[in-house]
Amino acid sequence: MAENSLLRETIGERSISELSQRISNTWPDFKRVAFERQALGNIAQLGLAERIRQVTSALRDSLPEDFSSATDIIIASLGPELQQSSVDGLDLSSPNGFINLPIGDYIAEYGQQHFNLSMLALEQITKRFTAEGAIRRFIQGHKAATFEQLEKWLDHDNVHVRRLVSEGTRPRLPMFSRLPELIKDPSDVFPLLERLRLDNELYVRRSVANHLNDISKDNPEMVVNLLENWSRDASSHTRWLIKHALRTLIKQGHPRALKILGFKPLRDLEIMRFDLDKQEIQLGEAIQLSLEIASPSTTESKLLIDYVVYHRKANGKLSPKVFKWSQRSISQQQPVRIEKQHWIKTISTRKYYSGQHEIHLQINGEKLAKRTFMLEI
Repeated sequence: MAENSLLRETIGERSISELSQRISNTWPDFKRVAFERQALGNIAQLGLAERIRQVTSALRDSLPEDFSSATDIIIASLGPELQQSSVDGLDLSSPNGFINLPIGDYIAEYGQQHFNLSMLALEQITKRFTAEGAIRRFIQGHKAATFEQLEKWLDHDNVHVRRLVSEGTRPRLPMFSRLPELIKDPSDVFPLLERLRLDNELYVRRSVANHLNDISKDNPEMVVNLLENWSRDASSHTRWLIKHALRTLIKQGHPRALKILGFKPLRDLEIMRFDLDKQEIQLGEAIQLSLEIASPSTTESKLLIDYVVYHRKANGKLSPKVFKWSQRSISQQQPVRIEKQHWIKTISTRKYYSGQHEIHLQINGEKLAKRTFMLEI
């Protein structure tokens, strides 16, 4: 998705006006002018989270005080259900876009004492966009009951509801609050993910993979243990899921994670050449990496070839960043010769500093060679 600075624009005059119109069509007593004035007030200066809260407050002040009556109006005024199996390409400013986040926020904020009705509302909301942020509030406040509901949704005929089971329980879901209890011990979600890994929709399986990748950042051995079991009788769908779920651990060179994907510890591998085409570079230029590897073994082995750039920070320390290079097979009859161009140019997520940088060759998780270059800003 786009950056938050762009996402915030999806909750604006157009989407708020459409929400107001839909509620008014459902409930004629709805005071549209007052709602829109409150929801849009000073909105240009607000970030995404602040816009969500402002619309939530406007809903609270404009809907009936009785939560049950208000929720009936909300459900009846929702946009059409998504007909596609993902939100890819969706107009995020539409009735099926980000305007659903404050609707879910309203349910999470005022529906904690109305659990069953709130679950019904979130089930309907997620069919239009997602309720993954709102469901987290119920996990924190009513964990046992919420997990019981999530288990029921595993067999739902709507792909977006099934995906909510995985996406809503991710411990480090981007844009939404973290779930500290599941960060500490995610074992309660494993039975849910076990079922969802076999889902017919890639949209759901991708969520499971992203979920496990989240967990691996705090509990790597738990994820590796689980995926070792899954890999023993894995279908092509599950093999893709496992590879995607292990991406962070693979970059870190985790030995057991690499083994699951068939990358075994190296033996007798010979680095014939690992060179940079220049030792001094200015910001905006590229370095050419050249690699030649040989093996004395007549048995073919799989190689996962990465390189790690150690960027100099403001305090002079070096910070590593892993970059993918190539996957190859090697044997005595089949040496490996590859090249790679790496650009050192301005990007929004990194600030460069002058001084010596390092590039390490990493194969099957092991760092085997190092070269240095000087960067001038």
